[in-house]
Amino acid sequence: MLELTLNKRCNAPVARVFAAWSSSEQIKHLFAHGDMTVPEAEVDFRVGGAYRIVMQRPDGQTYIVGGIYRDIVTNRRLCFTWCWDGSEVNTEVEVTFRPDGDRTDVTLTHRQFANAEIRDRHNQGWEGCLANLAQLGD
Repeated sequence: MLELTLNKRCNAPVARVFAAWSSSEQIKHLFAHGDMTVPEAEVDFRVGGAYRIVMQRPDGQTYIVGGIYRDIVTNRRLCFTWCWDGSEVNTEVEVTFRPDGDRTDVTLTHRQFANAEIRDRHNQGWEGCLANLAQLGD
């Protein structure tokens, strides 16, 4: 199985960067990258809680993803499953947060891809999300 690891430095304190993953309203901004919007996001931010995110292109095409939070360590680590609507394949996402003064270093690792093509498609999406995250302090 393949994995993808991305690093991003954010110009915001760790509490603010971590909070961007914790609520429906925050998720709507985080996952609305490029020309995508997020008209719906449901977040039950607790271990064992579920999330569901609807991302939409300008042409109306939607992409729906959901999963379960497996581990939450405030301001340090998130781990959750990732499953596209209509698929039975669950992958795993881990996000770690390292404070550096008023900045935060974020490492995102997405694991268990079936092939390189699927991994590479996720790379583009995650790059967009992390770009939004990096702008929190701007």
